[in-house]
Amino acid sequence: MPTPLSFLRRFSYACALALAVFVATLATPASADWQQFHAGPARLGIASSSTLYASNIGKLKVMWSRATGSSAEGINSSPAVANGRVFIGSDDGRLYAFGTGGNPLWSASLGGAVRSSPAVDGSTVVVGSDHGTIQARSVSNGALRWSHTVAGAVTSSPLIANGRVYVGTRGGVFFAFNETSGKVIWKQQTWSVWDAAAYRNGVVYVGSDESRVWAFDADTGNRRWVTTVFGRVRSTPAVTDHRVYVGTDQGRLIALDRGTGHQIWSSAVVSPGNGYVRCAPAVANGLVVVSVGMTTTPMDGKLRAFHTTGGGLAWTGEMADYSTSSPAYVHGMFIAGSFDHRLYAFGADRGTELWTSGWSSKGGFFDRGISGSPAVTGDKIYIGVRDGKLYALGLP
Repeated sequence: MPTPLSFLRRFSYACALALAVFVATLATPASADWQQFHAGPARLGIASSSTLYASNIGKLKVMWSRATGSSAEGINSSPAVANGRVFIGSDDGRLYAFGTGGNPLWSASLGGAVRSSPAVDGSTVVVGSDHGTIQARSVSNGALRWSHTVAGAVTSSPLIANGRVYVGTRGGVFFAFNETSGKVIWKQQTWSVWDAAAYRNGVVYVGSDESRVWAFDADTGNRRWVTTVFGRVRSTPAVTDHRVYVGTDQGRLIALDRGTGHQIWSSAVVSPGNGYVRCAPAVANGLVVVSVGMTTTPMDGKLRAFHTTGGGLAWTGEMADYSTSSPAYVHGMFIAGSFDHRLYAFGADRGTELWTSGWSSKGGFFDRGISGSPAVTGDKIYIGVRDGKLYALGLP
C-alpha cells in the first residue's frame, strides 16, 4: 500500500501533468487563424503563429488563386481564416468560402458589393454589404442564420467579441447584435461609420465621419467617452492595454488614453490635404505603423512607423502608389499592399524593403491593385485583389 507521502507525490505529479496539458491546449488552439479583420478584436494586426521570416519571405510564390464573380473593382474585402477555411467578400455581391487548399466550398448573395471583411467565431461567419445588409451564416455550408437590413451601406467589418456582433453603418448607427439570434442588444447614433470597431476589456471603440472616436460599454452601450480629433475617422482603431491608436483623413495618427479618451500625442503622417490614413494601425515592436494614400501627383503611397512613446517618426517605407491596406506584423516585418499591384514586406527596425511581389508586367504576382489587407497564418499570406481573385501565397 502506498504511503500518504508517496500518494501525495503521485497526486502532485498528476496535477502538474494535467496542468501542463491544459496549458499546452490553451496555447495551441486555432492560434494560426486570422478570424476577423486585422487579426482579432483589438485590431493590432499581429500574426500569432507564422513560419514566415525575413530569411524566407523571398521564397513566397502563388500557391493558388480563385476568381469571384465579375465586377468592375473586384475584391476590396480582406480575408478571414479559420478552421481550415478562408472567407472573403467580393464586389460581385457575394461572400465566398474556400478551403485553405483553394477548393471552393460555397458562396452566398448579400444583394450588394461586399467590401466589409468577414468575421468568424466558431460555426458562424458575419459580414455586411453596400446595400445595408448584415448577415450571419453557417461556416460549414453558408446557410443563413440571421439577417438585418439597415439604413446606409455597411462597409465596416463586423467585430465579434463575447457572443456579440458590433458593426457600424454609413447611415450613422452603431449596432450590437446577439451573435446567435441576431437580436439588437443596443444601438447608438455615431454619425457615418466607414470602418471596423475594436474591443478590449469590456469596451468597444469606433471612429466616425464626425471626426470623433467613441468608447461604449460593450454590454450596455453606455458611452464611456467621446473625443473629437482632427479629421474624419475612416480608420479602424487599434487598442492596447492603455492606448487607442487611430488615423484620420487629415493625415494624422493619434494616440488616445484608453480609459479617458484624452489625447496623448498626435503626429502628422502627411501634411493636411496631401493624404489620408484609412487603415487600421499595426502595433508591434514598439511601433505604430500605418499606410498612407497620397493625394498629390503622382499619387504614391508610404508605410510610416511611429514610436509608441512620444509619436516620433521612426522610418518610412516607399510604395509606388497610394495605399489603404492595413499592415500585418510577423517576425520583425510589416506586410501591406498597394494600388501599384504589389504586396510589400518592410523590416521593423529601419523600414528596409525586404520583399515585394513584383510588377505584373515583369512577372509579378498580381494584375490589379490591392485595397484590402493581408491575412497571415502559418506559412501563407491570403490577399484579395481588385482583379476579383483571392490569392494564397506560400513557401514552396
